[in-house]
Amino acid sequence: MKRNVTPKKILLSLSGIALAAILFFAGYFTFYLTMSREEKYLLWAARRIEDGYTVYDEATGGYKEYTAEEMVKALLAGLPLDRYSAFYSETEYADVVATSRGNQFGAGLTFAVGAEDTLIVSVIGNSPAERAGIEAGGRVAALEYGGARLETDTYAALKDALSRVPANERFALYVSYGGETARYELRRESFRESYVRYADCGTGYLFRGEGLNDPAGAPAEEARMEALGGDTAYISFSSFMYPAADQLAEAMAFMFQRGKSRLIFDLRGNGGGYMDVFAEVAGRFLPVGEEKALAAVAKPKKGKETEFYASGNLYDARLEEIVVLADGGTASAAECLIGAMLHYGAIGKESLVIVRGADGAAHTYGKGIMQTTYTHPLFGGALKLTTAYVYLPDGVTCIHGRGIFTAAENEIDPKDGEDPALLRAIEILR
Repeated sequence: MKRNVTPKKILLSLSGIALAAILFFAGYFTFYLTMSREEKYLLWAARRIEDGYTVYDEATGGYKEYTAEEMVKALLAGLPLDRYSAFYSETEYADVVATSRGNQFGAGLTFAVGAEDTLIVSVIGNSPAERAGIEAGGRVAALEYGGARLETDTYAALKDALSRVPANERFALYVSYGGETARYELRRESFRESYVRYADCGTGYLFRGEGLNDPAGAPAEEARMEALGGDTAYISFSSFMYPAADQLAEAMAFMFQRGKSRLIFDLRGNGGGYMDVFAEVAGRFLPVGEEKALAAVAKPKKGKETEFYASGNLYDARLEEIVVLADGGTASAAECLIGAMLHYGAIGKESLVIVRGADGAAHTYGKGIMQTTYTHPLFGGALKLTTAYVYLPDGVTCIHGRGIFTAAENEIDPKDGEDPALLRAIEILR
C-alpha cells in the first residue's frame, strides 16, 4: 500500500532537513571558533596532508593514503613525511620568500650534501666569496680570524671555525688548488645572489651589484675563458629562482651579440627551483618550431595532471650546438630541463657530460617530485608538501630516485684544482 504524501508534508520535511543542516554548520562554526590557534593549525595541516600529500607506498606500488591513526602517530613523531616536506613559521616563511628572490646571507660557498671534506662544489654569484676570487674545485685548508689560524681538514672543522666568526667581521680562508694554496679575505654578510655567469675566449659577463645588492650584468674581462673556441660561449646557470630567467636571457643576448653559435651550458650544482621559471628557461633550449613544447608533466595523487609548457618559442636558431654539464648536485627542475632537451633532440647523450660522485656513479641527483606550498590564511605560516611526481614530456619517464645518465665516454672523474668536465665539453665542440 502506498502512502499519500502531500506537498505540505514534503515542504515540512525539506524545512526540517534545511534546519538540521543550518544547526549542524552553525554548531561546527561555533566549535571552530572555540578552537585554539594551535588546534586550528593542526586541523588545517592535517587536511592539506590528506588532500594533497603525494608519495608512493613501496608495499603496494600505489599512492600512500594516511589513516587517522597514522596521522596521529605522524604528528606525535614530529610529522616525519619525506624530507622535502616542511612546516614554516611566519618568520621562517618570510626567509624562504626572500631567498627565492635572491636574498642571501653568508660567505657564498657551497659543498656537497653530506660531504665530510671541504671541497668547494660551487661559489654563489655576487657573493663575498666570488668577489674575493675563490673558485670551485679547491679545498678549504684553514681559516684565520683574530690572529689565530684554525686547520680545517674536515667539513665539520670548517663549520665549527666559521661559527666562531661574527657576522660582517673580516676573516681569511686558505684554499688549496692542487699543490698551491692561496689566501682570500672576505666576510659573512647579506648579498643578492646572481645565478648566471657568462664567458667566451675574449671576455666574460657577470651579474654583480653595488654593495652586493641588485646585481646587474656587465662585461668582465677577468671572467674570460681563453681555452674556449672562437665560436663557443660558456654559461653557468645555478638555480631556477625568480631573477634567474631574466639573467639568462640577458647573457644569451650578449652571447649572440658577440657572434657565438655554440654553447657549453653548465648545470652542475643546480638544485632546481620553481617550475614556472623552468617553463620560461625551457623555451630557450627546445627547438620545436612555432608550437609550444610540453616540457614536463606533474601527476598528483588526486585531481588532474598539470602540464608544463615551455613559455613561448624562445629558441634562437643561431644556437647551433649545445653541450650540457651536470653532476650529482643537478636536481629537480635542472633534471627536467635536461630530460626535455634529450626528448626533443636538443642534445644527445654524446653532448651530456656528467661528473662522477663520491660513490663513483655518474648521474644527476634524481629528484622527480614537486612540492606545493600552502600558506595559512590567518596565521601566516606555510606548509610545504610533496604533491606530485614529475615526468618527462613522454608522460612515462620519472627520474625520481634514478637520475639521468650519459654515455660512458662522458662520465668524468673530478680532479682537485682542475675542471676535466669543462675540458671534455670543449673537446666535444672541437
